[in-house]
Amino acid sequence: MTNRVSSMPYEDQPCERCGSPKRISKKWTEILTTFHSTSKLEHMKIVCTNSVCQEAFEENLKKDAEKRDVVRLAKEEKDKLRKANSLLKSAARAKN
Repeated sequence: MTNRVSSMPYEDQPCERCGSPKRISKKWTEILTTFHSTSKLEHMKIVCTNSVCQEAFEENLKKDAEKRDVVRLAKEEKDKLRKANSLLKSAARAKN
């Protein structure tokens, strides 16, 4: 089975959720300085013209971000405990 790649620009493709047309709501550029040169990045925020669909998408995005935050905080706590335990073990070895 072959995957077909659309030759249409992304912003001209219909919404994957509802089929409505998309539109560009915001454009901005960013200049990044690297070790050897600078790079110009052009960003676009593309939204669905169907407001109900767009609100549902933003709600899902917000829920996903909250889940990632919970996972990130749990990882940070585990890392702190692991570091504290390793420091205790190394101090106990140095004592002996």
